[in-house]
Amino acid sequence: MRNKFSDEKIFRRKDFQTKRARIHRSIFVVLLCLIAGAMTTSVFATNLLWVLLLANWVVEWNWKEKFGDFRHNYLLQAFLALIAVHLVWLLGTANLSYGLFDIQKKLPLIALPLVILTTKPLNAKEALNVGICYCGTVFVVTIIGLVRHLTIPDLPYREIVPYISHIRFGLNICLSIVLLFYAAFHYRKGWICGVSLALTLWYLCFLFLLHAYTAFIILFVMSVTLAIVYRRRMTRRSRLLIASVLSAIILAVGLLAAIYTHDYYHLQKLSTQPMAAMTPNGRPYIHHDDGIIENGNYIHHYICEEEMRQEWAKMSAFPFDSLTATGYTIYPTLLRYLNGLGLTKDSLGMAHLSPADIAAIEKGIANPVYLQHGPRKMAYAFLYEYESHRCYRSVSNFSMLQRIELWKNGLQVFLHHPIFGVGTGDVPDVCHENLVMEQSPLADTNLHTHNQYLNFLIAFGLLGFIIIAFCFVRAIHKERYCSSVVFTAFLCILLISFISEDTLETLAGITFAALGFVLLAPRKSELVKS
Repeated sequence: MRNKFSDEKIFRRKDFQTKRARIHRSIFVVLLCLIAGAMTTSVFATNLLWVLLLANWVVEWNWKEKFGDFRHNYLLQAFLALIAVHLVWLLGTANLSYGLFDIQKKLPLIALPLVILTTKPLNAKEALNVGICYCGTVFVVTIIGLVRHLTIPDLPYREIVPYISHIRFGLNICLSIVLLFYAAFHYRKGWICGVSLALTLWYLCFLFLLHAYTAFIILFVMSVTLAIVYRRRMTRRSRLLIASVLSAIILAVGLLAAIYTHDYYHLQKLSTQPMAAMTPNGRPYIHHDDGIIENGNYIHHYICEEEMRQEWAKMSAFPFDSLTATGYTIYPTLLRYLNGLGLTKDSLGMAHLSPADIAAIEKGIANPVYLQHGPRKMAYAFLYEYESHRCYRSVSNFSMLQRIELWKNGLQVFLHHPIFGVGTGDVPDVCHENLVMEQSPLADTNLHTHNQYLNFLIAFGLLGFIIIAFCFVRAIHKERYCSSVVFTAFLCILLISFISEDTLETLAGITFAALGFVLLAPRKSELVKS
């Protein structure tokens, strides 16, 4: 009788434990789905959800099972090493408050890997649900962005997506495209292939709308890398097809760049004929010989500010000296706009402006080409940045030139502290001090590196950087993570983004990196198989 009662008690206990485990597993999967959606939509929700995920993991208990194979979990060790370096280098920092804030900000880099890598891997159905939540949310956000673009007048492209930086969102679009291609090749169903192709084309168009041109570079470099790394897995026909497509892209980009550069610098009639001294109304022209060119004309030739001011007062209610949405006054904006149309900057040139042109100038659009959406706008904006830097050494309001200036400044700071760095919390302060000392045009900003590699090198020096790099390289090599095409694609996206962005300095970038690593890295029960 005692044995029967004892067996029944054991059976009830096991049944309770099984139900409890199922509940925790369901909560785990649901929270992962929610985090995958929240990472592109809400900072508050993302923070709340990873804390709930950690709490569910703690309440679940099963410590023996969770840490049973910790010694051999190289990826988890790599994330622990990353946080450990931040903590150790906190000892040498002068700005302790910022250092603690930096570590607090990076807590998901340890919480998410700790929970996910010590929990049973997702099965195919669970992984599919997480993938659908992630890709579905990215698609919904693009639709919201399109609606905002069409309904909110003069909405800056940086604010088209309201929840996340347009650069970070570009990374998520890149990963969504990778997952769509994986779904098409994995399931091999006509409707899935059709939906994947349609969504990919939509995402590429949305990236143009978002001005996320870095994402195009990432997609191209990633494609080339995958083609080289996995060439042996492909048939001869596939290799030829991919090589042809990539070559065609390179040729097309090179041809467009050559055409746009020629059009931009090819001097128009107004810039090649002898310069007139007087306007048709008998007022003197001003010709500044600073050499800056835009749309085939010298910007500061044929200027009569007096006539421009008089005619503008007749055409617009905006004062001539008022600021536009871009932070510049009407005068320089109007000057460049007239120049872009190949007109003289006087009453005669002003007479050719249409009401649409006036409205564009009032919005701060300084070149008629900027009214377009596409590669020409991108090329002309970049060439104007180059011209401004060539003639005036200007970097203000130019994202690419600002990055180059910050990289140069960051490299100087690193060379001053090459071995041990400056400490976890001192990167912003030391970078700003160097900008001021070098009298950089960015000395009055709070920008520091815009490069994750430089950020780590400055903070931790070569010693800390090598420790972090070694741990992650060891994990990727030991576990053969690069056998998965999807994981390799994600790794390319992340590592390339580190060049132009300090990706791990925002929650969106941190969550993207942590979830991508631990969910896409193949395990015994793989989420993604190559």
